[in-house]
Amino acid sequence: MSDPKKDWLEEELENHPDLEAPRTLLPNVMKRVHQRARKPWWTRQAESRADLLHSFVLAISLLMMGLLFVVNPAQLFSHVPGASSLLGLIPLLAEAAKAGLSQAKVFNFSVLALLAPAIVLSYLLLVGTACAIQRLASTRK
Repeated sequence: MSDPKKDWLEEELENHPDLEAPRTLLPNVMKRVHQRARKPWWTRQAESRADLLHSFVLAISLLMMGLLFVVNPAQLFSHVPGASSLLGLIPLLAEAAKAGLSQAKVFNFSVLALLAPAIVLSYLLLVGTACAIQRLASTRK
């Protein structure tokens, strides 16, 4: 660290001993290498491109989400001919659906009051099931 021309990270790496890999690692790695070598070349190319495609789709999704925070789609589409009537229709339909669900009665309860707890409970059941599956999968390893 006293010599400004020498990188401190290189000095730290020189002081650390080499680590040895576990004995079970090499057979597993060689097994995967042989499995991959047995596949035709075009399937190996497709697998690597699939990862690239997943990353590309994720990047485009993040870009679109960022653009939604910057650009107001309702204001943008309001300048398109005919789109302003459609955008004016969407809040009216949402309000009509809300009014219909709150005014419809089943055993003197509104349908909205009956559906909301069912939706929340089904979501909690879904999250609980996913957590249980994840925990079971991690304990199996």
